[in-house]
Amino acid sequence: MSNIKEPVTRDTLLKTVNTFPIIDNHAHNLLNSSASLSCPLEVCFSEARGEALQKSIETSALKRGVRQLAKLYNCEATLESVKCVTDAISYEELCRTCFDPTGIQCLLLDDGLDSLDGLRDVESHVGLVECAKRIVRIERIAEQTISDLVISFKNSGNENLELKSFQDPFKNQLETLARSDLVVSFKSIAAYRTGLNINCDIDYNLVVRSLAKFILECVVSDGEKTKVVETRLVDKILIDYILNLAIEVAVKYDIPIQLHTGFGDNDLDLLTSNPLHLRKLIEKYPTAKIILLHSSYPYTRQAGYLASVYSNVYVDIGLVFPMISATGQETNLFELLEICPTNKILFSTDGHYLPESFYVATIQVREALGKVLLKAVENEDFTIEEAIKIAKQIMFENSNELYKLNLNPKIISNQEYIGSSARISNLALKELKHKGVKYVRLGWVDFTNMLRFRAVPIDRFIQKTVFSGITIAKCLNTLPVYGDVLVKETDFGPSGEIFMKPDLNTIVHLPYLPAHAFVHMSFENKVTPDDVSYPSSESSPYPVCLRSCLKNIVELARKEFGIDFLVGIESEFLLLRGGNANHQPYQPNAVDNTVYCAAAAYRDFSTIQTIEQILDALQDQNIELEQFHPESAPGQFEIITSPDNPLAAADKVVITRQTIYDVAAKNLLKATFIPKPFRDKAGTASHFHISIQEIDQSKKIYDDHHSKLSRKESFFVAGILSHLKAIAALTLPTISSYERTVIGSWTGKWISWGIENRETPIRACYLPREGTKGEMDVNFEIKCVDATANPYLALAAILCAGIDGIRKEMELKMHYCNDDPEYLSPETRAKLGITEQLPDSLADSLAELKKDEDLTKSIGYDIIKNYIALKEGELKFFKNLSKDKIYEILLERF
Repeated sequence: MSNIKEPVTRDTLLKTVNTFPIIDNHAHNLLNSSASLSCPLEVCFSEARGEALQKSIETSALKRGVRQLAKLYNCEATLESVKCVTDAISYEELCRTCFDPTGIQCLLLDDGLDSLDGLRDVESHVGLVECAKRIVRIERIAEQTISDLVISFKNSGNENLELKSFQDPFKNQLETLARSDLVVSFKSIAAYRTGLNINCDIDYNLVVRSLAKFILECVVSDGEKTKVVETRLVDKILIDYILNLAIEVAVKYDIPIQLHTGFGDNDLDLLTSNPLHLRKLIEKYPTAKIILLHSSYPYTRQAGYLASVYSNVYVDIGLVFPMISATGQETNLFELLEICPTNKILFSTDGHYLPESFYVATIQVREALGKVLLKAVENEDFTIEEAIKIAKQIMFENSNELYKLNLNPKIISNQEYIGSSARISNLALKELKHKGVKYVRLGWVDFTNMLRFRAVPIDRFIQKTVFSGITIAKCLNTLPVYGDVLVKETDFGPSGEIFMKPDLNTIVHLPYLPAHAFVHMSFENKVTPDDVSYPSSESSPYPVCLRSCLKNIVELARKEFGIDFLVGIESEFLLLRGGNANHQPYQPNAVDNTVYCAAAAYRDFSTIQTIEQILDALQDQNIELEQFHPESAPGQFEIITSPDNPLAAADKVVITRQTIYDVAAKNLLKATFIPKPFRDKAGTASHFHISIQEIDQSKKIYDDHHSKLSRKESFFVAGILSHLKAIAALTLPTISSYERTVIGSWTGKWISWGIENRETPIRACYLPREGTKGEMDVNFEIKCVDATANPYLALAAILCAGIDGIRKEMELKMHYCNDDPEYLSPETRAKLGITEQLPDSLADSLAELKKDEDLTKSIGYDIIKNYIALKEGELKFFKNLSKDKIYEILLERF
């Protein structure tokens, strides 16, 4: 095992690129809703204006951007269709729809754009993002100062002009702004006005003359009256002068100054916007923090060179996203990385006016950055670890440090980041209706792993349920497996209700029932007067949402320990025919009598037709398949889907099981997940595969430990092993579960772990790391789980146990076992640290759960208390039934 190194993969890099937050270090204010009506969507993809802007519809930038917006809005990929969507919904909803998926945590806004009225103020962007700060455009401040000066001179009649009459108020205004908590940077658009060949040797006599001339141009005579008019400052002497003044103030207050470089509107001279013209200015102010905006495109290599030889020069990569082609964007990044230090590259959208400009720029930079960094790793310019660090620097860390923002990065969950399965808005809901959806199933999985749902018409769902949810009885989460009756020992009786709210990220169209869609629901409190005085401090009157429980555990792991999890859940099931040849419910009539991976399992047309329909339906619901095959028992099959974050993985397995049940029924077959359908055959499991991903890979530590795992991985395994007897109550929750976990049944009875050992409850699985040679990635297969367990609760229990191991830094004293522990001598087992077995019954595991205070506290007192009461109530009911009757009930439910 000596070749096993830190499990950082291409996927780890891509996940970082897609989930790390963004500081948008240069953008412009959004328009307010009324002003947005006069702004054409084309401005998001071109610097052209007028007739030239209309020609931009034939550029690759616009065509690509339209396709990306069409995917967001779930409409046809045409400019006209996208515009129809934006016209049909409120501007505020449009802004939320565009900003929610971007992962922009902070906006730095240059509010000096003056081509359109109706800009939002800087602070009004908070809500769309966590924070927003101001970039001060110095030319605007200079024009305002001169305008005030013109008025004072006009009113005083004084014809004498002293430079300090402009310089003092201009510098005072800049210093006031520099001290403001809202302002983080100055900016100059000298490139637009007079070019970047800035004169650093100021002739003050010439400045006074130019100032006097400009003042005269601001005063216009109209017969006997004179009036002051706003005049654009385009005098090179004055522009150079105010830029020097502004840099002096920026240095004094240690704030950066941004300079427009490279391409822009057609009033810019591209030849004079080459950043190489700035060398004298850079050298005059060696402590000024100078940011070259827009990659200086097409002078990107020149910008990278300046940043490489001057310590005070930084390069921003905005505007090329989304203004040039995908190939051009990648080339631009490659050119910059040729020589520019990666801790001096900053990302911006240059988003302006419309929210679509922010959305498209953000998803494009993530796409390009992922491709470029992967290629750089392939070329051995960087290691994977270095590339991950670079992604974080460019998207967040460099800006956070340079502008002294002091923000903590808020990682985007897999379910939220761009490129994951759909983020559903009202637009997409309406599209479901157009596809023929008439009803939406509002689903939840109760404590006994029964999938239940209410259905509402699609119109009511869109108009009401999306926002207000529905109410159900509190007790519906804790009904026993044998029937819809109350278990008195739980906290929930016939009175009281709760809210259920849909998680729109999970809505799917059911392809085998085209008039139906399904969405996962989460529970929320519905407070009544009686609830307010609830006395207990340990428990709550409200039913616990198991989805929220799992979500909270994952967030805790991320925040407290810096780890994420990737989870894959296997789906084993049996296909049965209608009759039962043996007339015994627990020996069902399977569709075949084949063995593991036998080709004969696919020789029956009805079987292969059913399997193919199941697989097609899963893929239509955006569930990615990895493989499928016949399993060991008669009529038994297994479907393996791709891993995901824990909540998404649990959501997907619920959809997978629902699909298997429903498609089988359409083909006049019965699907079952019952754990031990045959006495002498392998049982039916639902193994979990869990890998630990440390967010900051630089903190990942490998000790000289016999496990060859990282420290947190070994702590995690130790935690699960220490709690496994209690965990079994939640992962093996039925009588049938314990008939599966017996000696010699490929499940593992002894509490142990092994490497690729299928007779240990925890199996360390190693796979070759993609893109490397001789290096391996590890995940942990938890085998003592079956599909009668609620996946949210079972996964929560396993993660809580593993996190407890990390929190306490539990030493993994047990050595890995590569044999069946049952056939080892007691002395050998003891030497490995294998001393205990899993409980023999549900009653035994419930007793262990009662004793495990740490696990109960981590999962939640209310959950464990009511779960134990529910399961003990089931055992009491089953005590008086025959085995046949018990299996008849379980076969019906599962």
